[in-house]
Amino acid sequence: MAMRLYGAKGAGSMAVHAALEEIGADYDFTLLDLAKGEQKAPEYLALNPNGRVPTLVDGDVVVFEGAACLMHAIDRHPDCGLAPEPGTAERGEYYKWLVWMTNTLQESGGAWAHPENWAPDEATRPKVRAAAEARLGRHWDMAEAGLAGRPYLLGESPSGADLFLFMLAYWSRGYPVRAQDRPNLAAHARRVMARPAVARMMAAEGAEWELG
Repeated sequence: MAMRLYGAKGAGSMAVHAALEEIGADYDFTLLDLAKGEQKAPEYLALNPNGRVPTLVDGDVVVFEGAACLMHAIDRHPDCGLAPEPGTAERGEYYKWLVWMTNTLQESGGAWAHPENWAPDEATRPKVRAAAEARLGRHWDMAEAGLAGRPYLLGESPSGADLFLFMLAYWSRGYPVRAQDRPNLAAHARRVMARPAVARMMAAEGAEWELG
């Protein structure tokens, strides 16, 4: 049975969607219109009570949260080359970057983009954004250093972590502190975006990025 990925234009589905294309997996993609609130429809909430994307349905297994969807899709295809062998030092690096990105970098980006989720009081939201902007600068510096002297986070070959980093870098194009303003991150984004699987993902999601 084909997997089904629920996503939205340029949203949290980008990394797992790109991975499914890289893998050549048998899957279907359902594009939700977040502006119309399709992620809050009862039938979708039955799959993902968070009312967010992505959600990956694999038979009787329903996975939500972008990093979890990505890891599940890759682990279902162990020969795809998008993750190092379990138990290796490289696998530890892979976990490190993925969990850091979803727990730390993505959290800071979310606080800047949606301060209302952190501060119900509108008067305090500028402080939330200012703090998030400062954190983003430090986080992008860490990712920039992680790419020093190597084309991808784990070395010479791309992994699911690179697809996730590309997604977060894409989101940052509207931030005051952008990934693309750092040379290693900009080169990484161009490298990942040039991959045919990523181009197919972006076309399917209607996502565009003029890196210059």
